[in-house]
Amino acid sequence: MKPITSNCETSLRQENEELCISKQVLEKKIEELLDLQEQYKSREVAMTRSLEESGGKVTQLSDSVAFFKSIIPDMKKAIASAEKSIDLLENKCRHLEDIISAKDRKIIALVDQILSKTEHSDVTIEPETYPNTHERKLWAKRRSESDHDLETRKKYTFRP
Repeated sequence: MKPITSNCETSLRQENEELCISKQVLEKKIEELLDLQEQYKSREVAMTRSLEESGGKVTQLSDSVAFFKSIIPDMKKAIASAEKSIDLLENKCRHLEDIISAKDRKIIALVDQILSKTEHSDVTIEPETYPNTHERKLWAKRRSESDHDLETRKKYTFRP
């Protein structure tokens, strides 16, 4: 009976050793799985924080987009109003320029009338109308001379 017991003991010892090795391998795998679980939890927490932050940023961006969309109609109205104001001011400016131009023409006409009626008029400024043919020819001669003589041009004021 001894050989059977001895075989059994040897077999049991061998199985025990194999079980111990399997137990060690399993414990090591359990440790690795626990480490992986900790890493997973850590990453999950980081991802959750990141998602929360991203969600906050998305909310801010959505709020900004909504705000800018809401002010677009008001901006369009303000631009239209500004364009109308610019048009009105341009019309007023043209009207004032017309008034100034008319007044300038009236002043020139009055000065010409005064100069034609006074004996001592400024003979260096060409009149708009000439009292006689002699005056017209004199001014034509002066204009012709001024094309060639700078001194004559400086001395007299010619109408365009």
